Amino acid sequence: MFKEIGKIAQAMKQAGELKGRMQEVQQKLQTVRVEGEACGGAVRIEMSGLLQVVDCQISPALAATGDADALGRYVLLAMNQALDKARQAGADLMGQATDGLDLPGLSGLMGGK
Repeated sequence: MFKEIGKIAQAMKQAGELKGRMQEVQQKLQTVRVEGEACGGAVRIEMSGLLQVVDCQISPALAATGDADALGRYVLLAMNQALDKARQAGADLMGQATDGLDLPGLSGLMGGK
């Protein structure tokens, strides 16, 4: 019985510690910036670690072609690349934040094994 109480106390302690670490992760993600690009850099998307697009640049030469379909595909490619990088940055920060905590199942959620 006392062993189970000890496990509960430990879990509650870790939950409090995790909450503080997650707040730190959120703050760090606000400052993280990643970039996706397509068409040799003619389209660039900058995204925050919170998965918000903060900048989109399209070269004047590409815009001047008037090919809206191609431009749309390039924007999607750049955005998806930026999204992948932002998600990876978030997963990396989460992994650092939970390092040392015994949280069953959490590594699976973060892409670990």
